[in-house]
Amino acid sequence: MASLRRFSIVTVVGLLSFFSLPGQGYRITVRVLDLPSADLILAHRFGMKFYTDDTVRTQGDGSALFSSGTLMPQGMYQIVFPDKKYIEFFLGDQQVFEISTEASGSRDKILFNGSPENASFNRWQTRLSSIRSQSSLLQEKIRKGNLSADSVLWVNKELRTLNAASNQIWETALNELRGTVAGKFISGMKPIRMPDSLASQRTQEGQMKQYRYVREHFFDDVDLADERMLRTPLIETKLDQYFNQVVPPYPDTIIRDAVTIIERSRSHPEVFHFVLQYLFNLYSDPKIMGTDAVYVYLAENYYLKGQAPWIDSTNLKGILVRVAELKPLLLGNMAPELSGLVNTDDIPVEIDTIKCEYLVLLFWDPGCSHCKIITPQLYQEYQALKLIGCEIAAINTHAEKEPWIKFISEHHLDWYNLYSPLQYRQLIEQYQVYTTPRIFVLDSDRKIAGKDLAVEQIKPFIEQIRASRSERH
Repeated sequence: MASLRRFSIVTVVGLLSFFSLPGQGYRITVRVLDLPSADLILAHRFGMKFYTDDTVRTQGDGSALFSSGTLMPQGMYQIVFPDKKYIEFFLGDQQVFEISTEASGSRDKILFNGSPENASFNRWQTRLSSIRSQSSLLQEKIRKGNLSADSVLWVNKELRTLNAASNQIWETALNELRGTVAGKFISGMKPIRMPDSLASQRTQEGQMKQYRYVREHFFDDVDLADERMLRTPLIETKLDQYFNQVVPPYPDTIIRDAVTIIERSRSHPEVFHFVLQYLFNLYSDPKIMGTDAVYVYLAENYYLKGQAPWIDSTNLKGILVRVAELKPLLLGNMAPELSGLVNTDDIPVEIDTIKCEYLVLLFWDPGCSHCKIITPQLYQEYQALKLIGCEIAAINTHAEKEPWIKFISEHHLDWYNLYSPLQYRQLIEQYQVYTTPRIFVLDSDRKIAGKDLAVEQIKPFIEQIRASRSERH
């Protein structure tokens, strides 16, 4: 599948030996010709995970039967072999079918009967896999860079031909699978196709238009009101791709898009639960600076307003505490006041008296092994940082003075060396310095401009802020 990030789907098959009757339940007959007397597992999808439903042992001829008097929820399932290989299939309205395959065989060895949905899906996968393999070989030739001009033209022509064939494979499958669970799945996974006039643009402005088009249409064919899609990889995959690869990493933008998608799912409680919980978990430990604001927003506007009934009172209290910790330290907020700071001579120092355009706060501990590496590294950058209007306040998070003074002396740390012998616990709580080192960058108004930066990131980060401000003025 050509998409923003390659998504690989394993073989999906289903075999119906006869039509199921209302109330008949499900009946899956599996024939693995070369796997007698072995345990097979039936499992179902929920997002990207699988959960076991049943285990059955094959007979001497390799046959096994999974059955029940009630229907299974519609979605993707799998039969798992002892060697952990597996085949996937869809359960839709018809849930009586037969699978015949070989444990040592390929997808082409799978035979089925009476399941048009799975037969069509399997054809789509087989054909698309062949196209991908051919495209990969051609793209590898281009990457090697040793082709003549004529050869490059030929390869590009072949790639266009394969792309057209791929589009036709998608369209054929969508027509054959219209109205089925498999059809909804591949419709949602289909790569976004731009208008030809937009796709042909190669300028920077054109590429920006293409990007905006992808963002605007990314969820067009994803039915967020259909709980069956939770039992496929579709919804989780699209959320993962969009919020990790597509949306710009700016808190306000992420919040706006997250709310839009959450509200689209609200009409079905199970999907609403999944989407909200997924995004909440994603930003509970964000990988990009500042996106903890998304966690705080979702907590305050959904969880703490009673819109997440699946959360018990204990976890809700934990969320409340976490929000109270994070909110004062969000980017753009005034930095919490630092009280009781003194220098190495025990002379009081007010942070506001440090005159600079940007103030870096380094919270560190002379007994911390990582601090012993980072602190001297930051000092090596000190003079360069001063040249761009930056000052550094290195704040000891412990009350013991002697180890601190010794480290300062040994490494000749001639910057603002501060500690708070009487209020160091309050300092730790205010800035959540439960592990050291931790770095904050404050702007001229003493608002939090950056946090948790690596040493080598500080100078480029401040230069970027200065450049942005210059452009605005």
